[in-house]
Amino acid sequence: MKTVHARTLGLRIAALAAAGLMLTACNEDDAATGAAAGQTSPSAVASAPASAKASGKAKEPAKPSARPSNTATGGDTAAAQKKTDKLALTAEEWDNAFVSDGDDDTGVANFVMDKSCVYKADGTNVNGLVASTFRYVRQDHEADSTFANTAASQFTTADAAAKDVAEQKAITKRCTDYTDGSNKFQSVHDIESPKVPGADEVYSEEGLAVYRTSDGGQTDPRPFSYIIARKGSLYVSVLVDVDPQRQIFEGRAQARDALKKLTAKW
Repeated sequence: MKTVHARTLGLRIAALAAAGLMLTACNEDDAATGAAAGQTSPSAVASAPASAKASGKAKEPAKPSARPSNTATGGDTAAAQKKTDKLALTAEEWDNAFVSDGDDDTGVANFVMDKSCVYKADGTNVNGLVASTFRYVRQDHEADSTFANTAASQFTTADAAAKDVAEQKAITKRCTDYTDGSNKFQSVHDIESPKVPGADEVYSEEGLAVYRTSDGGQTDPRPFSYIIARKGSLYVSVLVDVDPQRQIFEGRAQARDALKKLTAKW
């Protein structure tokens, strides 16, 4: 799976995410199969990259567009891309406190977690992934920012999408602590998921992200929350990565609110 936190989560990603946040696509023997986080299929913890910031402020992990971003092929790709573009939330759909934090990303490059729990590209496309869209936002506070992304991923079949979600669950159990470039993700674990009308399955995880800062140091651990909801061959994800002065329940609530908006459109 490739990063979306977004981890991006997101985090991952952004978180995952991850993203983000938010997560990876691999299994015990490093097979590069289905697709933030984090992040990341496009679910890892990867949020938008930081522009120049004041010394000591968070520098988010590189988002997917800053990494290998292979192109999907096939007759249904254009229609699928239009669909995922429509689903991923804009800043305006979050609320008026959020602003856009980078361009959309539509790559389908595959990322894997190796046996040492290091996240990296393997040079292939995500297995069965037809189209994906990541959209990045941020909410500025007095001293820091909350970073977030939403994503939509269209697979060829429901089995391919379900396999990707299953691999993400397995990876989280295997690598509760992992690295993604210069960034570290810690204490990643699954949590009870919210009920989502119409979903075939929902998966949620949380953890802590530590990023490089503009002065060469690193951030305090930043809590992130990452959720995937799958309906057939489509799944949507959200990563929220809050600043260290905020509590995980704040990011969890924001992630769940965003998920409701995502799934209302599918």
